[in-house]
Amino acid sequence: MCSNFIINDFKGWERKNYLFLLTMIGVQLVAFSFNPSSWITLVGGLSGIICVNLIAQGKASNYIFGFISALIIGYFGFKTRVYAEVLLQSFYIIMDITGLYAWLKASEDGSGNVTDVKTLRGIQWLYAGLVWLAIGMIAYFLLGFVNDAQQTLDAITFSVSATGMLLMIKRYQSQFVFWLLGNIFSLVLWFRAGTHAGGDYALFVMYCMYTFNSIYGMIHWLKLKKINNNR
Repeated sequence: MCSNFIINDFKGWERKNYLFLLTMIGVQLVAFSFNPSSWITLVGGLSGIICVNLIAQGKASNYIFGFISALIIGYFGFKTRVYAEVLLQSFYIIMDITGLYAWLKASEDGSGNVTDVKTLRGIQWLYAGLVWLAIGMIAYFLLGFVNDAQQTLDAITFSVSATGMLLMIKRYQSQFVFWLLGNIFSLVLWFRAGTHAGGDYALFVMYCMYTFNSIYGMIHWLKLKKINNNR
């Protein structure tokens, strides 16, 4: 049942979307070949790439690959002392379980595929901003306990991505605004980790791919919304 569920989520994409996925995987493999530091990091990166592509397509199995990626990247973040990443991936692990249940429950055919796309409007953006601020303050406080070296940047990175995750579970297209910001901040974090803390540039490359995917997802979910409104 689980395997069929996952396989079905890869069917029916446009050719350009398959090419985009393969390109992202190829870039990740090339990055790993230049810096083959850890196979487990490669698995985490590939799982994350598959996850974000499935998010862009509105497929529920993104949560399965996201769960795998969160476990691995969270461990590597702890190992390299990127504590914001540990906090973020721990949050993702919980939300991946919650999100999969929510999407499967919300879909009419039980597939979990997104059809009812929503967008933030007016004062809803203010509410989202307040959630972002509240999460950021909590993250800043928690990161202070571990003497995080870049506490402010890490707290902002966590809060932006966490807000995007919450909006994704509720099937808001506006999630991609927060994903885009979060990915840009993560690029800075992992570049610094690779340069100064013995980090892995494969994860930096992964977040480069995530940034491009955020832009595509933003466009594709608007198409899904238009298709649903015309039914």
